[in-house]
Amino acid sequence: MSNQHKQAMDAVLQAAAHDIVATLKERDVEDRHSEEADLAVLDVAILHAYRVFMRICEENGLEVDAGYFADLAADLAEEVAQDED
Repeated sequence: MSNQHKQAMDAVLQAAAHDIVATLKERDVEDRHSEEADLAVLDVAILHAYRVFMRICEENGLEVDAGYFADLAADLAEEVAQDED
């Protein structure tokens, strides 16, 4: 991974960290090791992935299709689950 990619990833992770804190507070989640906290982190991660997908589409003049994003995410989740088995 190039230095530029590492810096971009660090910026995304910092933004996500701030959003996670806000989401946990919004949902009144006090136990960061609970299932509720895990779900909040997952929600933030998916939202950030979708935002990146939107920006990539927009930058390349492509139509942003939330359904397509969801289908791709589901396919990826299946592949990862199969690799773990």
